[in-house]
Amino acid sequence: MIKNRISRRRFLQGTLATGAAAASLSSISLIAGEVSQPAPTGVTYAQNWCEMCFWKCGLTAKVVDGKVHKLEGQKDCPSNRGKLCAKGNAGIAQLYDPDRLQKPLIRTGERGSGQFKEVSWDEAIKYVAEKCNGLKEKYGSGTFSLFAHGSGEHAFVDLLHIMGSPNICIPSYSQCTGSRDIGWALTYGKPVGGKEPVDSENAKCIMLLGRNIAEALHMGELIDFINGCANGAYVIYVDPRYNKTAAKANKYMMIKPGTDTALVLAMINYIIVKEIYNKEFVEKYTYGLEELSAHVRRYTTKWASEVTEIPEKDIIEAAVKLCEAAPNCYIHPGRRLTRYGSDTQFVRAIAILNALMGNWETPGGIFKPVPLKFDTPHMVHDLEKVDAERADGAGTEFPIASVDLGLANKMMQAIAEQKHPLKGMFVYGCNPFHNQGSTDVVAKAIEASEFIVTCEIYMTDTAWYSDVILPESTYLERYDPIISTARKSGYIQFREPAVKPLHDTLGAWEIAARLSKAMGYQNHFMDVREYNTELLESLGLSEKVMQKHGSLVGAEGDPFPLASGIEPEFHTPSGKIELFSNMLNDLGYDPLPSYQAPPMPKADEFRLLFGRVSFHTHARTQNNEWLLALHHSEVELWINSGRAKALGIKNGDKVCVTKGNKKSNPCIAKVVDHIHRDAVFLPHGFGSVSKGLTRISGVGARDSDFTSDETDPISGGAGFHNGFVRIVKA
Repeated sequence: MIKNRISRRRFLQGTLATGAAAASLSSISLIAGEVSQPAPTGVTYAQNWCEMCFWKCGLTAKVVDGKVHKLEGQKDCPSNRGKLCAKGNAGIAQLYDPDRLQKPLIRTGERGSGQFKEVSWDEAIKYVAEKCNGLKEKYGSGTFSLFAHGSGEHAFVDLLHIMGSPNICIPSYSQCTGSRDIGWALTYGKPVGGKEPVDSENAKCIMLLGRNIAEALHMGELIDFINGCANGAYVIYVDPRYNKTAAKANKYMMIKPGTDTALVLAMINYIIVKEIYNKEFVEKYTYGLEELSAHVRRYTTKWASEVTEIPEKDIIEAAVKLCEAAPNCYIHPGRRLTRYGSDTQFVRAIAILNALMGNWETPGGIFKPVPLKFDTPHMVHDLEKVDAERADGAGTEFPIASVDLGLANKMMQAIAEQKHPLKGMFVYGCNPFHNQGSTDVVAKAIEASEFIVTCEIYMTDTAWYSDVILPESTYLERYDPIISTARKSGYIQFREPAVKPLHDTLGAWEIAARLSKAMGYQNHFMDVREYNTELLESLGLSEKVMQKHGSLVGAEGDPFPLASGIEPEFHTPSGKIELFSNMLNDLGYDPLPSYQAPPMPKADEFRLLFGRVSFHTHARTQNNEWLLALHHSEVELWINSGRAKALGIKNGDKVCVTKGNKKSNPCIAKVVDHIHRDAVFLPHGFGSVSKGLTRISGVGARDSDFTSDETDPISGGAGFHNGFVRIVKA
């Protein structure tokens, strides 16, 4: 018996809704291109936002005779101000990539054998529905888990709620920004948010700790940073590796990996002892200075110099430079703060250092995002969200972890260990084999799962081990619900297909709607265009307007209200910025950040660091033909010149990463002086085992085979940088 995840009012309307639902699904079929049309001719333009990473740069696709010829940044979109990076331009290569998944697939051989058969959508949907209904009957609704990331993630989130499972994970939380947002919220009463509200353009001093802003290539953020540099901002960059951001800095400080918290705490102590902090601001808006002062007294600059290997005079100079610029300065809160398993307290230290500058809602510091407020329709009407205990410990073992975003690392562990009967796994737009800290845990979880469904555009490593693969249309082939963003202004962005789907693919909302119906649920999914029309009408706009502009700023406001004399609000227990965290204290955690020395590599080992390079994002662009051409499909491993010489490794040699019985595919040694001798660095996302990625299968190292899988005790987030490896010649 299938339980309807539908409200009583919706149930009473069910009979009437059936006809409307059928009409909507009929229109979905038309969008999917099932009706043949004459080949289009001439030049047309379509509006969109880029999906090659998650910054959502606005773009316009130029279409000539039915084929996308060029992508151009929307000049009025605040996300990117007319610019697109190499990844954004390479979206065309993704669209026309013959490696794309082109039809639904059902596995016919052993998992990992790559043996699938092509089936129709009707057959795939029916198969998934029958399997899921069987699992639910056997194990209950909580047997399903979801790992989802991307514009279509909400379609599958809603589907899991309809199916009755709370085990929904957005991996970017525990694998990227969760510890950061919790550490920031404990201090200021709200998280950093998706787009860091730092005012680079007006900053007089900027400090970045491992935030490689020049290679992350979030266009609007980078434009602000470059403008800030041009306006004379003094840039302090801290990283074990001299990269493109370091090249833009006035002061680069090579730090011993894992000791960043020691550096920040020593700067806090120095600033307090010298009484060069923003006294007026701290006295009025912060809580716990006395406790903080006593706590950090042991963290002297001399001690920090020994720990971090940064000269003491440089630490002092950095502290003084910030204070001289205050309040028009900031210390960047970071992006991926999943490093050493103590990241929440590291971000607490960063947040506290910012507070001492008094830079809240002030030009050159932390600005207040300006939202565009409107009534958002619901793609699934009257949906009842599942409010039940999760298998990953979010909300229970980790009481302040987000129950809406979940802990992907702990959920995968729970599936592997089967402490809960988690037997059905959905994966949308992400690749756990590459974003989890342990591929061994992922392999065990897959082995323990009875049914795995992946919705993707490529045959990723995770898809390779799935039972059913549902091919999604690319972002240039589909509509998606309008999105809104709050930066220094509030704006909306519109997505429409530049071309009809090239293959037998569907958008995520269409797929979720079909699955829901096939499983027997009566919940009504709106058509994306119906949703957009309703939303736009509430703003006095129309689809035609959005087709002309693509993005529109709808809210202007003051991003620096404190500087304008408006008192700020801090939603913390004390109502102030909490240098001493009352919430952490109440929960039994250390209310003040301390330095915990991370484990260190042995003499013949290296700490494995990984991250982005400017032309790849996560693990979703590595098979792109245009982007691979930028580096001749070679994957470089950065290694310190002294350590390389001792190993007999020369620049350009083929080398492998090893750990225990694991050994990577060959990489190309990039022998440099400017990486700390304890560390090696790999670009993330290579080393795929899937044969469906014909250009990069078996190329380079899969870093997730060698990283650590630590757990931050406060946030539950992951910690990846305690993985130690050896390097050998291939």
